[in-house]
Amino acid sequence: MNFFSVTIRIFLLKKIFFIILFFFIVCKCESQEHNFVKWTSWALLQAFPSPFFVHDEGFNSSRLQFALKWNVTPFNYSFNANELVSPVSILMVNPIRRYGGSVELFLQPEWALSTYRNSGMKRFALNGGTRFYIPVSEGGEYLSVSLGVKYKFRKNLNGFEKNSTGLEFGVYTFFGIIGFQADYNFTSESRYNLGITIRYY
Repeated sequence: MNFFSVTIRIFLLKKIFFIILFFFIVCKCESQEHNFVKWTSWALLQAFPSPFFVHDEGFNSSRLQFALKWNVTPFNYSFNANELVSPVSILMVNPIRRYGGSVELFLQPEWALSTYRNSGMKRFALNGGTRFYIPVSEGGEYLSVSLGVKYKFRKNLNGFEKNSTGLEFGVYTFFGIIGFQADYNFTSESRYNLGITIRYY
């Protein structure tokens, strides 16, 4: 093997190496860009709240007032996940895995659009709890229900804590995008909440 042929082979090997390296970098960049777009668009859609009515009672008076809430899922465990993938989801949860049967931890910030003039509560509250999803029709795609327990962190206008526990029941349809939730809270100031849930994916 002469010097010329060795030089050609080294040159070709370098070319092949740099071509492979180039495609690896391009694919890596496209993958990172795809993940960035996916997570950014998902986060923006989660910023849209779900409307609901909250009970406001005190001073021998009771009323319903309009409020908004957001849903955050730090952890979800699916009972019907494909055996080739993990049953655990963090933040971003596939709707089929959620409504096909799962259990999750959730955070639920809420904001009342007017003051609690009867109970004297502050307008902001934060719910945390766990929720079970049970499929009813077509693996949960057409209809599913949920049962949950939650703990509500809130204060009154004087700054004193007025935390409470509660139960939640939900019914969902159209792949889980639209649903109805009813809460029963173990406190006289705000005993129940009724609302529509809107989930974007």
